[in-house]
Amino acid sequence: MGLSSIFCQALNFCLELLQRNMQKIPINLAAPGMKLAKSVANDRGIVLCGPGTELTEEIIARLSDMGVKRITVKGRPVDTGEEEKSIGQQIEELHARFTKVEGDPLMRRVKDIFFGRLEERAKEE
Repeated sequence: MGLSSIFCQALNFCLELLQRNMQKIPINLAAPGMKLAKSVANDRGIVLCGPGTELTEEIIARLSDMGVKRITVKGRPVDTGEEEKSIGQQIEELHARFTKVEGDPLMRRVKDIFFGRLEERAKEE
């Protein structure tokens, strides 16, 4: 396995970690009080709502009327039936994905950044 392949795997894992604090859901499962994690745009790329917008019944209805099918909200408010990995499991995966690039200072820094984020999440729980 080449270095670029290992880097891609590590980057994908890191992106997964970042996305665990957000969830893409169908608009029909949206509820008032949820907050958008990402902007919502129409099919022409025009932003309809920005990140951080707190959803209301009116906003949800308008987005639905405009043809929006899915939105990305903060947290994981909808039970999808998938079991979430524990912080310990995530740390094990992080170490495993970076083992082949331990000697690379840049990759070590990337690993440290994500390890620090996992530690922060552990303290929050």
